[in-house]
Amino acid sequence: MRPELFPELVLPRTPAPRTDLLLPVPDTYYVLERRDALGAVEQRGVVGALSLHGVESGHVLRHQHVAEPAVRHQLRLLERTAAPAQPLLLAAPDLGAFQECVDETIKGQPLREQPTPEGGVQLLWPCDPVWTASRPALPPVLLADGHHRLEAARRRLRGAPRTAADRLPALVVDHRHFPLTLSATHRAVPGLDLGRAVAAAGRIAHVTELPSAARLAPRSGTFLLTGAGRVWEVSEVSPTAMAGRLRFVPPEWVELPAAISDHVLIPALCEDQGVPPAPRYTSHPPGPDEVGLILPPPTWDQIWSGTASGAGMPPKSTHLGPRPTFWPLG
Repeated sequence: MRPELFPELVLPRTPAPRTDLLLPVPDTYYVLERRDALGAVEQRGVVGALSLHGVESGHVLRHQHVAEPAVRHQLRLLERTAAPAQPLLLAAPDLGAFQECVDETIKGQPLREQPTPEGGVQLLWPCDPVWTASRPALPPVLLADGHHRLEAARRRLRGAPRTAADRLPALVVDHRHFPLTLSATHRAVPGLDLGRAVAAAGRIAHVTELPSAARLAPRSGTFLLTGAGRVWEVSEVSPTAMAGRLRFVPPEWVELPAAISDHVLIPALCEDQGVPPAPRYTSHPPGPDEVGLILPPPTWDQIWSGTASGAGMPPKSTHLGPRPTFWPLG
């Protein structure tokens, strides 16, 4: 066989770091650090203005899909305020040239220090102007929080390229040394009757009531249906119900809790009562006066595999944090 017909396989490479991916805001970079009540560092990162073109170049990796109503809501907010109230939160497995910037900056005295709700403190340092003059190059980063804000800003830029901002404020966290916390986003469903919801769930899954003092942390592959101070474990969802309701989602989603919740369980419970399947998303368990689902936590493997495959994860799959207690530049 002719060897020129079988060229050597070249695997895709990680894009090279970019000096224009994160720029100063407005005229300097900042370092933001969060410490717990005992003084241990929980989070440290660089504050800057993130390029909206980083998605196309492969430098800003999105791990979950967006919901169209939420994007439209963020677009309306942007049109009124020009900039979001909270920064994007990104995880950097490697800060690249910014690592030296951070290490040198935190040797000085912080510009601002404010308490956190947990009894800790959040500190802010301005970086030396030398880093603005010779902007560090930043390797690819994972978008942890702000998918809808980012998509709204990108749409606004496409619609008005001459007038719309091409950057958003962002906190890029040193994920290698201070990993973000990872938990699930839960669902509260307005209008559901608890008793009928439990009965409907029992028709397509195995449902067991748990003691009222049970810890609100579902096992892998299970959900917790809650309301009025009571808790039921929902497991072994019917394969028939799964196949019928998940046939239109990406195949990579069929075992993900958010997909099963939003495309199987919640529609089944709502259809039984004629209630719109429009849950409220929350990082905390639904309140005692709400009927809702507590989801098991996702894993970093799921996040990275979804990002690498391009399938991502369903909207509102994850809750990554902590987010800044206050936005120091707004």
